Amino acid sequence: MQADLRWLPFELHPETPPEGAPKPFPPAEWPQVRARLERLAREVGLPIDPPKRNVNSRFALETAELVRFQKGDAVAGGFYHEVSRAFFTEQADISQQAVIVPIAQRFYVSASDVEAAWRERRFSPVVDAFIEEALLAGATGVPAMAWPHRRAIVGMMPTSDLVHRLSIDKPS
Repeated sequence: MQADLRWLPFELHPETPPEGAPKPFPPAEWPQVRARLERLAREVGLPIDPPKRNVNSRFALETAELVRFQKGDAVAGGFYHEVSRAFFTEQADISQQAVIVPIAQRFYVSASDVEAAWRERRFSPVVDAFIEEALLAGATGVPAMAWPHRRAIVGMMPTSDLVHRLSIDKPS
């Protein structure tokens, strides 16, 4: 089975303030949560150093839509990949322009374009629509994958498990 991958914006914790917030569970649970995330990441071959705090990723999501608008889906996927790596392996604060603008520039999107799009909130409606669609599909975590107009499959898993689960729900 072959499918084109399209990264879409999804804010897991939109209520997170700009300065970030603790994870939504007691700190005593962090070691178990961290161990589970590390185990899942190892199973799928991904590096991870799980961040201990949530950040508001809205700036990154809207910038990704600017990248998609200017450069297309494939380049936006690359941008999302780099942002995810920065957050999940380097614990970078992806709410900050100092983190996101250099990533956008590596994909040939200028700092001035990023700043103007954010100031005008040009891609806010697009991100809002995708988030609403993701919630309707049942996305409760990341990653979440699905065929268009189908229920989301949520969580890290081996590729063979994902392919199997998607093939069960493949559109006709």
